[in-house]
Amino acid sequence: MYYYILAPQKGKAYIRQEKIKDILGDLGIAGETVSPSPARTIEELTHLGVIKGYSTIVAVGPEGLANKVITVLASQKTAKNVVLGIIPDNFDSVIAQKIGVKDLYSACNALKERRLETMDICQIEPNKFFLTEAIVESFRNQEVYFSIDNLKGKVMVNRIVIKPGLEIFFHDKSLEGSTPSRFFRWLFGKKQVDIFSSNFRTKRVRLESQNNLPVKVSGEIVAKMPVTINNRSRILKIIVARDKIKTKN
Repeated sequence: MYYYILAPQKGKAYIRQEKIKDILGDLGIAGETVSPSPARTIEELTHLGVIKGYSTIVAVGPEGLANKVITVLASQKTAKNVVLGIIPDNFDSVIAQKIGVKDLYSACNALKERRLETMDICQIEPNKFFLTEAIVESFRNQEVYFSIDNLKGKVMVNRIVIKPGLEIFFHDKSLEGSTPSRFFRWLFGKKQVDIFSSNFRTKRVRLESQNNLPVKVSGEIVAKMPVTINNRSRILKIIVARDKIKTKN
């Protein structure tokens, strides 16, 4: 029933994974465990789990691993009924907060209790998906052109954050002021209204830049501008903790 994809075992990660296996065994939900290698990627292992007919595929490790598993599940028609479970390696991460787990035991116990939610994910056309967030970042402000339905515009930004639900945040570094002025605001405890950022929600957006800025998910470049990003509403079936605090997707 459960098919576990574990991040490569190195140093302390090996000890942690052995502890996870012990907890899963005690809870009665042990299953097949696999890890990526030069011979088999995360995507290939996920595809193999789908072919084998597993109803639940569990990503054990960092957010990047989970997003790669999600990309396969969202791309394959044969995986539409497969449920995703996650045991994060960082319980302060976005993904841990989304599923409402706070430590190894609560993450493993959530798998046993099997409370399901359907969540939004984002698609970077043609075939990249993520549950966390995508980031476009530059040291200096860059001209970025955006298209939403029939609306087109241009912004000067040094940072763009894209979250599921297709919530988009633009940050304009030039409005922050000089380094000395920021220092003195901090030194004297002066709070300033955030006039540097703007955000909006949409269902589909196209972003372009002259410098083909990279788009990163979990620290990895997954695309370069121009990109088209869609919100895929409530298509990911995922296991969450029973006492999960509601958060925005």
